[in-house]
Amino acid sequence: MTEPEEQYTEGRVPQTVVMQVRRRAIWDIALSIVLLVLSYSAFLIGGLFAALGSGLAQDCTNCSASSASSLLIVFGASLALVTLLGTVLTIVLQATVHRSWWVGAATFLLVAVGWIVGFLLFAAALNHG
Repeated sequence: MTEPEEQYTEGRVPQTVVMQVRRRAIWDIALSIVLLVLSYSAFLIGGLFAALGSGLAQDCTNCSASSASSLLIVFGASLALVTLLGTVLTIVLQATVHRSWWVGAATFLLVAVGWIVGFLLFAAALNHG
């Protein structure tokens, strides 16, 4: 009787027998954390400037400050949601051992670009009124 052929190669058990364990990349975890901290920092700095801009716009006599301020509130709320969703998605990807740095980068870019667009529209609304 002949022995069955060994399916083992290079001292590893085939994947069909034992699921191979994925390793977490330390650089991915660290980069994801740094990008999320940058996202929250950009959100907080933008919120500070939005509060300051809304407060200073109230003194403008020939401007539509209320509509411009409400525009900043809408942008702030939507960017808060983007930041929260980016954080949750990053945590889910980390928990399932997938690369997650790109979610942190996308969150940071969306928050930064979102505040820039919001402030440009705020300035346009002030000048329009």
